[in-house]
Amino acid sequence: MRRWKQVKWAEAGQVSAILGWPKSNHDADPPETVFDRLIEEGREDDAALFLGQALPRFEAVAWAARAVQELSLTPSAQDAEALKATLLWLQDPSDGRRRAAFAIAEQSRGASPQRQCALAVFFSGGSIAPVDVEPVLPPKDTVGAFAAGAVLTAATQSGRHLESLRSALALGDAIASGRETAHP
Repeated sequence: MRRWKQVKWAEAGQVSAILGWPKSNHDADPPETVFDRLIEEGREDDAALFLGQALPRFEAVAWAARAVQELSLTPSAQDAEALKATLLWLQDPSDGRRRAAFAIAEQSRGASPQRQCALAVFFSGGSIAPVDVEPVLPPKDTVGAFAAGAVLTAATQSGRHLESLRSALALGDAIASGRETAHP
């Protein structure tokens, strides 16, 4: 029986293809098996990238937001607003809240983990074009890339990269398996 009940992908190769990774003898394995292998091989950064793409969009944003909350030092006022917008969207994933998260992310510069969370929200679904023009859907890999980027950046900024990243990966594994809820 599969451990990752929340993940729609049946084979790790489906996730690896999104990441542009080369084909592997393990492509037919369940995604959680490859995730575990990456960690066992000391490739935690790759495990975060893999998890960001494996999780459904909402769960990827929830994983990033919770990890950033747990790992980040005191954020700037703008970064705190970006994380707040992310958390509000998780409570009510409406288009208005999604666009509000983007507006706050636009005001901030740099690659803070909080800003990356807000960008993950914006790219999680719905049009990325302005409201009054023809809809443009975001690339499917973008939300996972921003979510994983937020986690990796928060782990690095924590000053305890490996310890922090392992904690975040355990949280993501729990969300993927359904042991932790993605809803706030």
